Amino acid sequence: MNEKNTLPRIHKIKIKKPFSIKYREKIICPYCQNSEDFYEIIENATFFISYLQNYDGFLEPIEEEVEILGPVKFFCGICNAELTQLKKKI
Repeated sequence: MNEKNTLPRIHKIKIKKPFSIKYREKIICPYCQNSEDFYEIIENATFFISYLQNYDGFLEPIEEEVEILGPVKFFCGICNAELTQLKKKI
């Protein structure tokens, strides 16, 4: 019988350095106090969608790309106030 020289198992523990998490303030509409419902309007955008057609004729999107040429505006979903400046701060 061959006896293998078995070495004791060594377990290495890696300790990661602490990292900082950037704190983000919640956006709250200054007009109606909404803090949950928002939407964006993107002007002058071009969408490129690549499709693959299956054997049954169904088109399946495989890649999507968006090119934004105009401004992006951020609005409150309740009172429709423009809040673009609040989003840029965060």
